[in-house]
Amino acid sequence: MAKTLDTRAKTLRMVQLAFLAALEVVLMLIYIPIGTISLNFGLVPIVIAGVLFGPACGAMIGGVSGIVTMIQVLTGQSAFYLFLVATNPVAAALLCVIKTAAAGFLSGLVYKLFMKFSKFKAANVIASAVVCPVVNTGIFALGMLAIFGKPLMDNPDFSALSGGSLVALVFVVLIGVNFFVELALNVVVCPVISKALFMMKRSERTQ
Repeated sequence: MAKTLDTRAKTLRMVQLAFLAALEVVLMLIYIPIGTISLNFGLVPIVIAGVLFGPACGAMIGGVSGIVTMIQVLTGQSAFYLFLVATNPVAAALLCVIKTAAAGFLSGLVYKLFMKFSKFKAANVIASAVVCPVVNTGIFALGMLAIFGKPLMDNPDFSALSGGSLVALVFVVLIGVNFFVELALNVVVCPVISKALFMMKRSERTQ
C-alpha cells in the first residue's frame, strides 16, 4: 500500500512539473502591452516550481524558460537579439539558459531555507518571488556588462540611446521599468497561486 502511494505521488509530481513546463512555454510567448510596458508572467511558474518541489525543479522549469528565450534570440526576433547573435551566439544562448535556471534554483533554495526559520509560507513565497527576477535580471546585466559591453558601446545605435554610458544602456534602456513590473507581478501572483496549490496538496494527503 505504501509503495502504491509513493508511486502515485511520484507520478502526480511528474504530471505537475510537465504542466508547469508547458505553462512556462506558453507564458514566455505571451506579452501584454500596456503603453510602453509589456506584462509577462513567465517567471511565475519558475517560482512555483521552486517553492512546491524544491531548487532542482525550479532550475528545471527555469531551464525550459531559458531554452524558449534562447530560441527567440537565435532566430533574431528583434534588432537587439540580432545584435547578440551576430556578436557572440554561444554566449547569448548560454546566458539565456543560465540566468533563468539559476533564478529558479535560488528562488527554490531561498524558500527552503526560509521555511527552516519561519512558518509563514506567504512571506517565504514572497521572498522567493523577489529573488527570482533579481537573479534573472542580475545575471543578464552582468552578461551585458562583461561580455557584450564593448560591442554594445561600439554600436552607434545602442550607444546613442544611452548617451555613451554602458551602465545607463544596460540598466535604463535594456532593463528599465520592466524589471519592476516583473517583480511586482511575481510578488502579487506567486503567493496567491502557491496558497491554492498548498491547499490542494493538503487535500491530496488526506484522501
